[in-house]
Amino acid sequence: MMAFCRWCGLFCAAVLAAAPLHAQDMRPAEKVVLQLKWKHQFQFAGYYAALKKGYYRDAGFVVDIREAQDGVDPVDSVLKGEAEFGIGASELALYRAQGRPVVVLAVILQHSPLTLIVRGGGLNSVHDLEGKRIMLLPQETELYAYLEREKLPRRRIVEVPHSFSTDDLVKGRVDALSGYSTDEPYVLKRLGVPYSLFSPRSGGIDFYGDTLFTSEALVRRDPQRVAAFREASLRGWQYAMDNPGEIADLIIERYGRRHSREHLLFEAEEMRRLMQPHLISVGHINPGRWRSIAEVYAEAGMLPAQYSLDGFIFDETLPRDLSRLYRGLAVAILAIALVTLFAWRQAVFNRRLRGEVTRRRDANERLQRQLAEIQGLQEQLQEQALRDSLTGLYNRRYFDDVLERELALARRQHYPVSLVMIDIDHFKQLNDSHGHQAGDAVLRELAKYLTDNSRAGDLICRWGGEEFVAVMPHTPLSGAIRRAEFWRSSFAAHPFSFGGPEFGNTLSAGVAVWPGDGDTPEDLLRAADRALYRAKSGGRNRVESAAQEGQPC
Repeated sequence: MMAFCRWCGLFCAAVLAAAPLHAQDMRPAEKVVLQLKWKHQFQFAGYYAALKKGYYRDAGFVVDIREAQDGVDPVDSVLKGEAEFGIGASELALYRAQGRPVVVLAVILQHSPLTLIVRGGGLNSVHDLEGKRIMLLPQETELYAYLEREKLPRRRIVEVPHSFSTDDLVKGRVDALSGYSTDEPYVLKRLGVPYSLFSPRSGGIDFYGDTLFTSEALVRRDPQRVAAFREASLRGWQYAMDNPGEIADLIIERYGRRHSREHLLFEAEEMRRLMQPHLISVGHINPGRWRSIAEVYAEAGMLPAQYSLDGFIFDETLPRDLSRLYRGLAVAILAIALVTLFAWRQAVFNRRLRGEVTRRRDANERLQRQLAEIQGLQEQLQEQALRDSLTGLYNRRYFDDVLERELALARRQHYPVSLVMIDIDHFKQLNDSHGHQAGDAVLRELAKYLTDNSRAGDLICRWGGEEFVAVMPHTPLSGAIRRAEFWRSSFAAHPFSFGGPEFGNTLSAGVAVWPGDGDTPEDLLRAADRALYRAKSGGRNRVESAAQEGQPC
């Protein structure tokens, strides 16, 4: 009997050794550091909300949110183990491709707020900055790629160390500085200082903004805890964007009065425009966008042609380290061999337990696949809802949203926006003579031609029927008329043939410009439509502008 008890003791020790199966749920709260990339402000509101509302506590974390200090790079802090998590931006793709093992967890800003802020409102192009004094930061690789794409390399500007103060811009000590569209413009407006913004998006570089990341070592060690931190943070961001006033008050109360409440709410509203939470779920990551970002860096000579982003995006299905479990099971098997009756019952239990673990793992994998398929379907349906099925162009619904946002941005940044409305002449006659298939082919070919012969920042949409519309930011009336004339003459010279003799066709266009021809989207559309009507009634195959209204056709 005593021998039996001794072997039972050995068996219990074995079971205790195998106990970490559910240690994830029972271990004490884990202390982690989140390293910010800048000072406390609404830019990091989601993390403050997650801490205040207890989302981190519920996930098992005690979080120390550290604001940036001079000379502290969040990537260095995370890779050196000084912080478990950090906030970066699109330069994370550059670091990963260069061999620094960072892993992206969630994208907060779907579009980057990083921009060049120029004193005065007289500059028409980023090329006017040649030879000017500009304050930049080394990690602002997005701006360097933008200047490189615009054929304005660093050797043709005068780089000045960043002081992080708009006072240097206001007093003329520098001509331009890098900043966020969500932050510095508020200060300049309050001071009544005229300024211009040059965004990389105007050059076709649409990078991600603030992004939550960690190290590959932490992901391999404990992917489930990384996933828990990510989910708690995203809950915080959802709460912050739903309750900006409450979080602005929290920032002032707990993190200092560096910014006023009005400044914080200005920042919140600008961030909402860059996050687009009504279209894209907070934290959404598109692997294709990251590949495109890396391609821009390669184009600018910041990366070699051959680079790898493998492992860059977090995959929470990575397996846990089960070595402790296997060691415990080995001891349990030894105990089973010595304590026959008790071991037999325990073996049955272990088989059931392993079966349950396998079943749950398989169910979890199936659920992850289903969720991925649902998310992909949602994105596909969302894209289809905004696209014209015949031409592949964005439709009128998407156009209405974009035009309203573009005019709001133009008001703040003081640049013109031109609108061109295009209509194929005698389209019904074309359908009657050559058939609707020929008419559809002409519509598709015109859509492709307009897209191929537009700038990266322009938007071409199908308005309906044989009508198309083009939005041209940063384009005055004269530039829009030249572009419309080019489209008109090229289309008129293009022959078509659909199983019969070749035939030609023409188009008419009406041009209007904000703010001269209308202050609202509706006013601008009516002005362009009236100009198009005059082009049609004046003989077709011509371009008319709203500014010509009242003049003879």
